[in-house]
Amino acid sequence: MHAEELVLLVALVILVAALWRPASRFVTGALDARAERIRRELDDAQRLHEEAKAMLARYQRQLHEGQKLAAEILERANAERARIETRMKQEFEATVRRRTQQAMDRIAQEEQRALAEVRARAAELTIRTTRQLVADRLDADSARKLLDGAIAEVGAKLN
Repeated sequence: MHAEELVLLVALVILVAALWRPASRFVTGALDARAERIRRELDDAQRLHEEAKAMLARYQRQLHEGQKLAAEILERANAERARIETRMKQEFEATVRRRTQQAMDRIAQEEQRALAEVRARAAELTIRTTRQLVADRLDADSARKLLDGAIAEVGAKLN
């Protein structure tokens, strides 16, 4: 039985040798194809990673520029607000001064009007009182002399 086992062993070795070449090509081809696919996927992943890093850098740069622009806009807005605030304050103060002056002018006009009215009333009262006194104390002859003297005095002052 030893010879039969030897023949079987030799047949097995021949069978393995005959199958080894195509099987090894198939296995090696499959492994090579898988390795190539993995290499492509790694290359794609590396390329995508680089693109993502570039996009991230671009977006961070845009974010920085946007923040810088927002800060400039805010600074200009604050400067404009301060300028407008100063102008409005000056205009307000000028309006207050103008209205105060107008009020003071009106008060002075009213004082002048009241003073003129008081003087007119005083003159009227003086004239009325003088008429009454003249009428009570002077006779017709004395009144005529007084009137002639006043007319002459007015005539002299007019010439």
